[in-house]
Amino acid sequence: MRADPAGQARQARAYLERRTGAYLVHLDADVLHTGLFPLANFPHFAGLTLAEASACLTEFTSGQKFGGLVITEVNPDHDPDGRLVKSLAAAVAKALAAPAR
Repeated sequence: MRADPAGQARQARAYLERRTGAYLVHLDADVLHTGLFPLANFPHFAGLTLAEASACLTEFTSGQKFGGLVITEVNPDHDPDGRLVKSLAAAVAKALAAPAR
């Protein structure tokens, strides 16, 4: 996954697009490395960087059969100055603005 996050997401998207009429993306803050991006409720240190997660998200949201996005486990109490939530929101906005493939 770490060697090519976007490539792995592209393969997963292709798999989904061959087998379904539409798919929903679930982005859980738990997928992010807690030490680098501590927004989740359950700390862990093997997660993705925001850049890696963003690359994956962009692949999924740019698919022809992308049907929607759900974001969970974001705990704003872990981000007193709001910097992390803004970064996540910017990454999501960028992914949603990506042209469909």
